[in-house]
Amino acid sequence: MASGSGSASTSIDIEGLLKEVPDSMQTTLPEEMCIYHVPVNIRQVNKDAYTPQVICIGPIHQKIENQVMKELKRIYFRQFLDRLRVVEEGKLVETLVKTITRCVDKIRNCYEDAAFEPRKDPKGCEVEILDCSEDDSSKLCEDQKEFCKMILWDAVFIFELFLKHRELKEDKKSQGKKDTEEYQEKYKYDYIIAKPWLRAAIRRDLILLENQLPFWILDDLYGIVSKYIITGCSCPPETDKTCCSCLPKTDCCCPCITFPALARTFFKKYNKSNNNTSPEKPLHFTDLVRSFFLPKETSPEKPLHFTDPVRCCLLPKKPSTRIELRATRLDQAGVKFMPKADEYLIKIRSWTEDDSIKKGELHVPTLKIDDHTDCIFRNLMALEQCHYPYEAFIRGYVIFLDCLVDSKEDVDLLIKNEVIVNKLGESDDVAKLINKLCKEITEVSSLYDNTAKGLNDYYESWYNNWKTYLRRQYFKNVWVGTGTVVGFLVVVSTLGSFVQSFF
Repeated sequence: MASGSGSASTSIDIEGLLKEVPDSMQTTLPEEMCIYHVPVNIRQVNKDAYTPQVICIGPIHQKIENQVMKELKRIYFRQFLDRLRVVEEGKLVETLVKTITRCVDKIRNCYEDAAFEPRKDPKGCEVEILDCSEDDSSKLCEDQKEFCKMILWDAVFIFELFLKHRELKEDKKSQGKKDTEEYQEKYKYDYIIAKPWLRAAIRRDLILLENQLPFWILDDLYGIVSKYIITGCSCPPETDKTCCSCLPKTDCCCPCITFPALARTFFKKYNKSNNNTSPEKPLHFTDLVRSFFLPKETSPEKPLHFTDPVRCCLLPKKPSTRIELRATRLDQAGVKFMPKADEYLIKIRSWTEDDSIKKGELHVPTLKIDDHTDCIFRNLMALEQCHYPYEAFIRGYVIFLDCLVDSKEDVDLLIKNEVIVNKLGESDDVAKLINKLCKEITEVSSLYDNTAKGLNDYYESWYNNWKTYLRRQYFKNVWVGTGTVVGFLVVVSTLGSFVQSFF
């Protein structure tokens, strides 16, 4: 009886249950998807690193944008129209709006939320089957007109910002390091350009994974307006001068300045190796910055070959070889850290991969660490975790770096060897930053497995340890070395005399 009553009390309306199941549902994600919510476990480590502080781009964080920035977007929109050489600006704006409207579904599909659109239940009520935001700010705009308007405001803001930034750089080149009164007058009233700290903060916000517009729609819209854009500077040397009449120190209309070129100029700070092989149409700005750190061997034109040990191959089939040795211990074993200032960030090499490198040398690209380093690396790794799970180049680099650094002494050693440039503060702060970067990051096999094994074997060799000990203890400078040799000769001579007298 008890079991019968219990069964009745837990009975489920099967008909009602089946009504909740949709007739059909998309089981695969849109191929356009490239803008994601940062996974919850990663976000919780440092929420601020993934949240825009100044400017909000795209639908995910629109509801937290302050009114000053919203108004600034309108002002930049007006300033952008003023620089266009066009009679009927209304028709041009209409063309931009129509372009966005035609592509609105494709744009939405670029966002992770698009795979989980609200649906209707049998009673006509909306049922949200996914809400992964904390404050509902990630919900896509339900009104298509508002969504299209948002894309337009944000896109034009980016165009005007990039053009002003380019003009600023061109003016600095033409006038040298000394600011003239004309130069100061031109930019001192611009809300962003006049404030270097604000430009840096906005550049940081434009790299955040959740704060993006698809690159292709920016490129398409810019292609429409580029032929009308009037700039106050000549075309850069790398552009095709045959496409327009560009004369120095005169206004010109420059369709030859492409949007990818503008974007690379704006984010040039992160392109230390002057990587010109970055894709013409990356997914978005996060993807563009990631491409700056990758050697040309990993470009889309050259697909990955997972059997090539020189290429980054991240296959979760075997455990990676971790370096259990800190930089200071490797140094004690005689490993020499050789800085490479203009190399691609992930291009760490040793004698195990390159026969031209002497045994015991580790060639490491110089890494500058400042207030934005934590934010940049976290967003690049979040992109890799979501979109490039088997091509996690940045993640592999950070894990390798974390193996080398365990304390401030390790950081001090790498700073001394010019592998790290510390713009953050104390060495202990740098060590903590590096160690926390890997928290909640999945470790997989990487490009550096052979390097790690080679370093481990080198350290475990008693010969290398004793050779290094003797060199530092008895041959650390010419005087100590000379004394050591003389002392050794005296000991040998004395021992020889003793043996002769004995016999």
